[in-house]
Amino acid sequence: MARHIVTLSAVFSLTLAAFVADASAGCGGGRRVYHRYSCPVTAVRPVVHHHHLARPQVAIAPPVLAAPEPQFPAVPSGSTITIPANFLGGQPGSVLMVFNNIKLPVQINNWSMTGVTVTLPPMAIKESVLIRLDILLPHGKLGHTQRLRVTAPAPVVLHPTAPTSPLPTNPALQVQSNPSALLGG
Repeated sequence: MARHIVTLSAVFSLTLAAFVADASAGCGGGRRVYHRYSCPVTAVRPVVHHHHLARPQVAIAPPVLAAPEPQFPAVPSGSTITIPANFLGGQPGSVLMVFNNIKLPVQINNWSMTGVTVTLPPMAIKESVLIRLDILLPHGKLGHTQRLRVTAPAPVVLHPTAPTSPLPTNPALQVQSNPSALLGG
C-alpha cells in the first residue's frame, strides 16, 4: 500500500510540475478554453483522492547574501591623524601599524587620556591597503585598535603656516604701487 502511495504522489508531483510549467509559459499546453477579451486558458480538472497522500517536502534555501565589506576611514599614506580612544593614561605608550602580519612602529606626535595623534609612515603604494593600528599602553596592554584604509600618497600636501613677516602697512602698499612717491616726485 505504501508503494502505491509513493508512486501516486510521484505521478501527482510530475503532473503538477507539468501544469506549472505550462501555466508559467503563458498560453501553452493542455485543452484550451477561450474567454472573451483574453488569451486561451488551460483548463485542468482537479484530481480528488479519498485517501491521504504524503506530500513531498521541498526545502527552499534562502539566498546566500555576501556580507558587505565594512567601510573603514581612508587616509593618504604619510598623513598625520588623531585616533580617539578613552582611558589611555597620561604616560605615552606606543603605536604599531600592522600590515600583512608585519608590525611597524608609528611616530607619536601627541598622547592624551582621550586619544593619540600619529604620523603614518610614507608608503609607496598604487592601490589602497587595509592596515590596523594597535595602541599599546605603557605596560604593554592593548588599549585600542583602529582599522584604516591607506591610499596612495597625496599629490600635494598643504602645510598651513603663519606669515613669516608682519603684513605690510598701508603706506608700504602705496610705495609698492607708486615708486615715484618714494623719490618725492
